[in-house]
Amino acid sequence: MTTDSNDSPMLPAVVRDEAGAAFFDAAARGELLVKKGPGGVVLGPEVRTCPVTGSGELDAVSASGRATLVSWATVHRAPLPILADAVPYVTALVELDEGPWLLVRLIDVDTADLRVGLPLLARYVTGRGADGEAAGETLPVFAPDPGRR
Repeated sequence: MTTDSNDSPMLPAVVRDEAGAAFFDAAARGELLVKKGPGGVVLGPEVRTCPVTGSGELDAVSASGRATLVSWATVHRAPLPILADAVPYVTALVELDEGPWLLVRLIDVDTADLRVGLPLLARYVTGRGADGEAAGETLPVFAPDPGRR
């Protein structure tokens, strides 16, 4: 099974809030924004406090967009009605080259080719509303990295 052979996989529209605004602005520019703690540890974009120091003083930094596949699951039953036309799709746990692990959507991949350690690269797509039209924010998804097979 090959997932999402087009550039616009079905993703629900995501609405920004103040806390995520910088992340979504960066994604719209084709940039993956993560956080860095006071001690230099790189954290996921959703983190609000450093787990090492407890500090809320985190810097936003750009990640390379390169990642490695850690684990995955193929979703066969849509958890939301808006995703009914998207199944089956692959949800994956990836480790960014900078260290954080993210739960993401995989696209443009034959599930028979999935393996732990598969090199991946971030791509950016805009969510869709219930009518199928582009809506909401641009989000990072991941696909096999042709330069690092």
